[in-house]
Amino acid sequence: MILVNLFVQSRYPVDRKLVRQRALKVLSENHVVDAQVDISIVGTRKIKVLNESELKHEGTTDVLSFPQHERHNLNDFPMPEGMPPHLGDIVISFPAAVENARRFGKKVDDQICFFVEHGLMHLLGYHHAE
Repeated sequence: MILVNLFVQSRYPVDRKLVRQRALKVLSENHVVDAQVDISIVGTRKIKVLNESELKHEGTTDVLSFPQHERHNLNDFPMPEGMPPHLGDIVISFPAAVENARRFGKKVDDQICFFVEHGLMHLLGYHHAE
């Protein structure tokens, strides 16, 4: 079972169904059949605080990924019976998605889905150098 938990600040118009579908597609394409992931869509202030406090990077960013554990150890953290292992958290800046969508001539929801894919690849153990 794949579980996608989506948290969107209420003022942001996001196609939640599309975002969940994209997450499910990426996980399926990467042969993940039993996992859960949390995706949060937040404002500039929140992502800046997380970027600075958790990653020690100055300023804001567009997407952050916080893996729960290494991919090859998905079952190293006990979950309640029937709950899939937690891959981690993805945090997306809605204002950055709007800005990038405008810059690249895309729909905002498509840009958010791009950030979801990017974040999921990090949770699955892929990094920029690869």
